Amino acid sequence: MKVININSGLGNQMLAYCVVLSIQKENPTDTCYIETIIYDIPECNKVISQWYGYELEKIFNVKTPNVKSLFTEEQWQSIINEVKASEFWDKKWNYAPNICNALNHAGLHLINKKGDYLDPNSITYKETYSLIRQWKIKFLFKTSLGAHLRYWYNKKHEEKLKNIRAYPERLFLKTDEDIFTGMWLEFMYRGNHIEKIHDDILKTFVFPPFDTEKNIEFAKFLDSCNSVFIHARRGDSLQANSYCYKYGYFQRAVRYIKKHIDHPVFVFFTNTGSIEWCKENSRIFGLDYSKDQVYFVDWNIGEDSFRDMQLMTHCKHGIITNSSFGWWGAYLIQNPNKITISPSLEINTTHHF
Repeated sequence: MKVININSGLGNQMLAYCVVLSIQKENPTDTCYIETIIYDIPECNKVISQWYGYELEKIFNVKTPNVKSLFTEEQWQSIINEVKASEFWDKKWNYAPNICNALNHAGLHLINKKGDYLDPNSITYKETYSLIRQWKIKFLFKTSLGAHLRYWYNKKHEEKLKNIRAYPERLFLKTDEDIFTGMWLEFMYRGNHIEKIHDDILKTFVFPPFDTEKNIEFAKFLDSCNSVFIHARRGDSLQANSYCYKYGYFQRAVRYIKKHIDHPVFVFFTNTGSIEWCKENSRIFGLDYSKDQVYFVDWNIGEDSFRDMQLMTHCKHGIITNSSFGWWGAYLIQNPNKITISPSLEINTTHHF
C-alpha cells in the first residue's frame, strides 16, 4: 500500500498527483491511495491556502481511491480529530508524522517517507529551516546586489547548478513497504525525470471543454497568433516572487521573446485583484501598452480559476514566476518550439533569466 498526501492549490495538487503516477510506475502491483485530510481542517487554510479544496476529481475526473474509503465514518472522524489535536499548522506545517500516526493508530502500518520537519536530524528539516540558508535566501532574493550576483553566478555555473533540486529517488520510489509520502513538488524542477511519466500526465490532466463563449473565443484567438502568456503571480505568493518585479526579470524575459518571436501577443494572467496593478506597471514588464499587443484575462474567478491554466496551454509561449500553477500552464503547452521562461535556474523551463 502506498498513501500519497495531497494538499494546497491546484498546481501543487497536480504535482502531488505526479507522485502517484511515478509510484505506480515503480510499483505496478501495489495499490496507491491519495490522502486529502488537510482539506477537512479549516485551520490549515489560515497558514497555507487550500483555495477551492481538492480539485483533481472535479476538473480532471481523477478516480484514484482515497484512503478514507478504508474506514468507517466514525473511524475517519476519529482520525481527523487526532490530526487536528496535533495543531501541526502552528508547528512548521509538520503534517506528515501526525497524519501517518493517526492512520496507523486506526489500523494501517505505514512508514513515513515524507519526513519530520521538527526532527533536527531530518533532511527535510535541514533543507528548510537552516538559519544560514534563511539568511542566504534573504540576501540573494531580497536585495538588489544579491539578486544580480545570483543571476550572473547562475549564468556562469548553469551546468553545475541546474539539477540542484533533483531528488528523483523521492519520486520514483520502489519499495515493498507500506508507505506514506507525497507532496514532493520536485517534478517542476530539472533533473527529476518527468519525461518518464509525461504520457501519463497528458492522459490524466485533460481539461473539460470550455463552457463559456468568452473562453471559447479567446482560446481560438490564442491558437491563431504568437501568443505569449505572462503569469504574474502575486497575492499570497508575492513575498516569494517580489524579486521578479524588482530586479528586471520580466524585462529580460520580454526582451528575449521580442528578439526571437515575430509579432508576439502578450496575455496577462494573475490573481484576482492584481490585474489593475499589472495595467499600471508596464515598465516593470518591459512593455509599452500603447505599442505592444497586450491582453488581460480577468474573468475566470473562484472555482473557475482553473480555466486560466487551460487558456495558458493554448498559448505558444509562456513567462512564469515561482508558481506551480503557471508552471503547469507552460509545461502543458503543446507547441514543439515553445519558449518557456522562469526566474530560477532549477525550474524546468526552456529558458531562465
